[in-house]
Amino acid sequence: MKTCLMGLLLALTAFHVAAQAPRLSPEMTGQAFYSWYLGAMNKDESPIDEHDPKLNQYVTQHLINRIQVLIKSPTGMNNDYFIQGPDYSDSWVDHISTLPFEIHGDEAKGEVVLGLPDDQQRLLLTMKDEHGIWKIDDVSTVTPP
Repeated sequence: MKTCLMGLLLALTAFHVAAQAPRLSPEMTGQAFYSWYLGAMNKDESPIDEHDPKLNQYVTQHLINRIQVLIKSPTGMNNDYFIQGPDYSDSWVDHISTLPFEIHGDEAKGEVVLGLPDDQQRLLLTMKDEHGIWKIDDVSTVTPP
């Protein structure tokens, strides 16, 4: 009986601690994703091809499935989906910033800027709130004004 109560107490404590873990904002999620993603690419890793489990932390299953369909299509993918281009610049790895995201219910949209002003890629991210976690659901390039 003591063991059962002790186990229940530990489970409740763990749940309470997990419930109080800080939730990442859409901006922080975008920043963390691109820091990880570009860092992996900089180490000659391919997070999408290697089905890195970390991808699931940042990207909706809907988008992962869509990318897999694009990869397997007869034309394949010419560009990296997450950087919207064929390759990345070395300066992007250490220069990732976000602009404020607009949140409407369970969806958020905002810009991630990769690189320095003379070598930038501006991306528009659409995120979905999945069980309290913001995840990337779409990426497109931002058209300059």
